[in-house]
Amino acid sequence: MIKIKIRVLIIFLFAIGNIVAQSGEKRIVHLSMNEVIGKSLSDNLSLKSKMLEYDGQKYEEWKSYSLFIPTFNYQAVATNNLELPVFVFMGQQFIVGTKFAFQHSLDLSVPLFTGGTRWFNMKIQRSLRKSLSEELKGKEEEVILQSLQAYYAIMLSDAIYKTSLEAVEVAKANLEQVEKFYNAGTSTELDYQRAKAQYSSTLPSLEKARGEKALSLQRLKFLLNIDLNDSLVITDVLQGLDFLRDYKSLRLEDLKTISKEKRSDLKALAHKLYATEQGEKIAAGSFLPTVALSANVAHQAQLSNSSVMWNDYIRSKSVNLVLSWPLFEGGRRFVNYQQAKVQTEQIKTIIEQADKGRELSVEESFLSFNEAMANLESLKELTLQANESLRLSNLLYSEGMSTQLDVLNAQLFKTSSDMQYYQGLFAYNVSQLNLLYSIGMLNELWNKN
Repeated sequence: MIKIKIRVLIIFLFAIGNIVAQSGEKRIVHLSMNEVIGKSLSDNLSLKSKMLEYDGQKYEEWKSYSLFIPTFNYQAVATNNLELPVFVFMGQQFIVGTKFAFQHSLDLSVPLFTGGTRWFNMKIQRSLRKSLSEELKGKEEEVILQSLQAYYAIMLSDAIYKTSLEAVEVAKANLEQVEKFYNAGTSTELDYQRAKAQYSSTLPSLEKARGEKALSLQRLKFLLNIDLNDSLVITDVLQGLDFLRDYKSLRLEDLKTISKEKRSDLKALAHKLYATEQGEKIAAGSFLPTVALSANVAHQAQLSNSSVMWNDYIRSKSVNLVLSWPLFEGGRRFVNYQQAKVQTEQIKTIIEQADKGRELSVEESFLSFNEAMANLESLKELTLQANESLRLSNLLYSEGMSTQLDVLNAQLFKTSSDMQYYQGLFAYNVSQLNLLYSIGMLNELWNKN
């Protein structure tokens, strides 16, 4: 019996160990550009929060519709009068009421006119929902832009890391070669010290590139809501892509015109402006009277004891038409109306500011793209020259026709040009994404893909 218990305990502990091991196991996540876009739209936490805000506003809109529907209530009341009123008349005492009272009632209430409050409130909630819908689209574009920037930052840091690693390996090989020549007496002390300095100078750049690569991976995991302990495998390589397509040939003024029509933030503000204008009408409607219709069916029982039966109840019916018109409330309605007008003017000012900011962002993105495109062409040529210069320097040095300093300078030139070229590719791709975002057309990336 004891052996069986021990076996069961061992099996149980083994199973628990497997579960713990599996729960702590790292995943390997492969990502392409399209997968980054898809995971951003489905898993980003800030985007999920904005979606929940939009869903909440949809319920607010339904709530505004419900204000047009009559309200129907049931009420049951049981009363124990601890002391009844007593009237004395001509020396006689008269007790009013009974010890116990029971009542069941059904009430129907229909607001007929509320100064337009319900109608304008419905318009406000509908406009706010549309505004949040545009904000959600803008949030999607913002999240996609951030994720793709982080995605290309990973490829950039990986390329720079590989370039730095190659520079370290080349510097190390060069040091070993110079050391052999130095030991053989065919190289000077100066050449040897230069080779050592060159090798030492490449190590900090390698460590910096390694750290930047790790941080870039963590940033993308955060944006895509991936566990920070998981491993990412990027399936793409850093290369120049044509994100702009047909927009590349458009003039700056054409891009500004497109942005005015497509920018989600401007559309959201336009809906907010409409909502605040309806708020003004609600404030103005508060000066008008309200009319409500109500109906009541009640069954009452007045007893001297608590033993109530159905035949003790007396039914009553009533219909009421109520007109209410507050004539003076200390000026609160006037103040509310002025506040509503101020809010409308505030939104108009925000729209004007956003429109000017839109033009500025389009112009900045347009100039940045043109600069990045021109720089990329120059950097391509620079990279070719650097590779050829290094090849010739190594060839001439092996034949004794150039110095070790020439080789070091060529290697530094190649490493620097490679890094600049990778940074140029990154700037070229990101500048296109920024330009698409500034004109409100970044969503074409996932709508067409």
